[in-house]
Amino acid sequence: MVRPQARRTILHATEYQQQIPFHLANQPVCQIHSIFQNGLNIKSGNCLFFVGTVKNGRLPFGIHLTQEQLKQLLNGIHENSSVSWEPNERSLSFGETGPIVSIVGAEPFDWRISSELVTRELLSDNLAMFVSVLLEEPRVTGLAIDIESWLTRHLEGRSASGLTEQLISALLDVLDSSETNDIEQQLRFVIGRGKGLTPSGDDHLVGLLAIHEATGILSTAFVETLRRLAEKERLTTDIGREYLLYALEGKFSSTVVKAASELTRKTDINMLKTLLSELLDMGHSSGIDTVFGMLLGLLALRRKLE
Repeated sequence: MVRPQARRTILHATEYQQQIPFHLANQPVCQIHSIFQNGLNIKSGNCLFFVGTVKNGRLPFGIHLTQEQLKQLLNGIHENSSVSWEPNERSLSFGETGPIVSIVGAEPFDWRISSELVTRELLSDNLAMFVSVLLEEPRVTGLAIDIESWLTRHLEGRSASGLTEQLISALLDVLDSSETNDIEQQLRFVIGRGKGLTPSGDDHLVGLLAIHEATGILSTAFVETLRRLAEKERLTTDIGREYLLYALEGKFSSTVVKAASELTRKTDINMLKTLLSELLDMGHSSGIDTVFGMLLGLLALRRKLE
């Protein structure tokens, strides 16, 4: 007797980045790339997509589930599970008998940072509040930079301490440069620098690009050199590269969008503290590394306005 086919679990996502179905339509055959406590990445062609919770905000390449849905998904798959996009059903199918993640009825999103005209007075106020929140407790980046010590030396015009600090300062000096060779030399030090699935150097650049999206602080040469290195060379992890490529297109996680937007408009310290706390809680060091990149961006804007 033929056994009836087991009924497959269908998980209805709560929301998704609105461009994902278009990408998947071109590359419907996928594979599981990596699995985490709060979700998993699937690889579709040269792109990665995240399926999981909003623990680290709404990601620019994310399909989001509740915690209970994620538990059901992870219990029904393994690392070698095949994944395919079913365009008619608007769903991801995991294996022949595994769970199905459907985006039918889910809310599409596209978090963007609006461009702002920032005055010297506004920047001075926001930078002062930003630094006061950041320095409420000792903070060290994933590249072992003590932020308070680094900032003190930078503002006093004293020499950086150690090679990493020197090269971060050198990066600041080329943000508005047109000298491609100088820019590339500094970027090659930063991209992929540090440990983890999203190295600290990449997180610095994502934070920097967020401030650029709002204020236009970076030169065309800097942006295009970064784009070329991210697209053409394998200098970092797959996930780090994905975040950089999205950031170059002006797409960031919701936590980054909210913090960067607040930093470039009139605000108050309580609002800023709430949004920065959400960002600082991300990952092992991703949050502080991204915030440090934002600090670099604001310091570059301060230099430009002066």
